Amino acid sequence: MHRNISRVLAACLIAMALTGTASAETCEEKYVRLMTQRNPGVPTRIHATTQIVGGMKSTNWNLQDDKGNWRTEMIDPENMPWSMGVDNFLYSSNDKGKTWQKIREMDEASSPEAVRNEQVERAKTVRNVECGQEEHDGVLHDTAVGEYDMSGGMKIEVREKFWVNPQSGYIPKSETTMKAAGFESFTVQLIELAPDLKITAPQ
Repeated sequence: MHRNISRVLAACLIAMALTGTASAETCEEKYVRLMTQRNPGVPTRIHATTQIVGGMKSTNWNLQDDKGNWRTEMIDPENMPWSMGVDNFLYSSNDKGKTWQKIREMDEASSPEAVRNEQVERAKTVRNVECGQEEHDGVLHDTAVGEYDMSGGMKIEVREKFWVNPQSGYIPKSETTMKAAGFESFTVQLIELAPDLKITAPQ
C-alpha cells in the first residue's frame, strides 16, 4: 500500500512539474522541455534495448535516482560488466553486482550539472519537430519527435521521439536513433517510475 501511494505521489509531482505550462507551449518548446528535463525529480527504472547497425544488440536495466546516481545492469549479453556511478565515482562489477571495484573519480563533464548544461546546448540545434498522438500500452499518449546534434569527439546527429502521458506528463517510452560517420544505433527505452529507488556506494 505504501509503495502504491508513493507511485501516485510521484505521478502527481511530475504532473505539477510538467503539465502546468504545457497548454501555452509550442510543439518545439514542448520537445525542448522533454529532451532537457526528461522525467525530472523522480527516480526511474529504464529497460533499454540498443541495436548497433552492423554490430551487436544489447539489453540492460538502467536505474537512476533523484541525486544523479545511476546503475546499469546488463541483461544481454549477460557476461558484460555492470557499471555504477555514485557520488562522482565510477564502479564496475563482473559478478552481477555481488562485488564492485572502484574504477576512478569521474571528471566534471560527467556531473549531473554538466550533463544538464550539455542538454541545454544540444537544445539549441533542435529541428524538424513534430507533435501528435499515439497509443502506448493501450493508452493514447502525446508524442513529440525531433532532431538535434551532439558534439564532442565527433558530431552525432540524434533523432529522438517521446511518448508522454497527457494526464501526468510522465514519459514512459522513448526511441533514439544516433548517426555519425560510420556509425548508427537505435535505442528503445521503456521507463518505469521507481520512487523508492536508492543507489548507494558499495561497502
